[in-house]
Amino acid sequence: MRLSRLSLLALTSMLACSSIVLAQADANSRAFLATQAVVRMHEAWDKIASPGASVEAKEVERQDGVVQYNLYVSGLPTDKLYSAVSWPIEQQQPTTMMQGISIGKGGVVMCAGRTSEQCGDASQKDDPIDFTFKPAKGEPYRLALISGQSKAGIVIVPDPITGSDKGCTLTVERLLPHFEIAYFRGSGFAANSDASFEGQSYNEKHLMKTKADGNGSIRFAALPFVAGHKNGTTTVKGVDMSCSPSLSFDWGN
Repeated sequence: MRLSRLSLLALTSMLACSSIVLAQADANSRAFLATQAVVRMHEAWDKIASPGASVEAKEVERQDGVVQYNLYVSGLPTDKLYSAVSWPIEQQQPTTMMQGISIGKGGVVMCAGRTSEQCGDASQKDDPIDFTFKPAKGEPYRLALISGQSKAGIVIVPDPITGSDKGCTLTVERLLPHFEIAYFRGSGFAANSDASFEGQSYNEKHLMKTKADGNGSIRFAALPFVAGHKNGTTTVKGVDMSCSPSLSFDWGN
């Protein structure tokens, strides 16, 4: 069963405090507060899982810019029916996308099609759901399965923007359709070390500082738009560190 663009359920109660670095934002401005809320909700998506539950996405097809995945779940009860929820970047909140979903053999997310409460066609039982996307570069797709207190979520980035250097990796995700908010993740940095990155859009340069956790992972957000420009390219590179991963991305219309 194929599912194209997904819509989603409110999960605002899952907001979690986090360490966020925001470039080009006044701490007292509405822009800062709005950006902070979007970033926190995005980060909370990784934390909505019930204890011991997880979701894995396996790519099944990629053609003409369209990418298709099957989802596999572990740690959730298989005797329940689930709702699929999604939070597309063009929507302010997550919404319900589909109901009556089952977890089949090997944890595959499917439409059983055996009862009226289960999704799917009785003529095609136990049909794995094909989650289908036509992504922009760096676009994250946030999906979750929920049944009461049983839940697990995943963020899929079908067309990632990544840079690496000397064992360090840096990626960026667009949290709004035109990259109004850029969200960075990194790994391979020295544990508990300071991390610095220089971002440049046109002639504007901004130094962004964050700190790696005990696993050498980092995360921070930035606002790449430049006043007076409707579009442009931002380059971000590590500075004053033993590794200097860099990447660039286009923003705007």
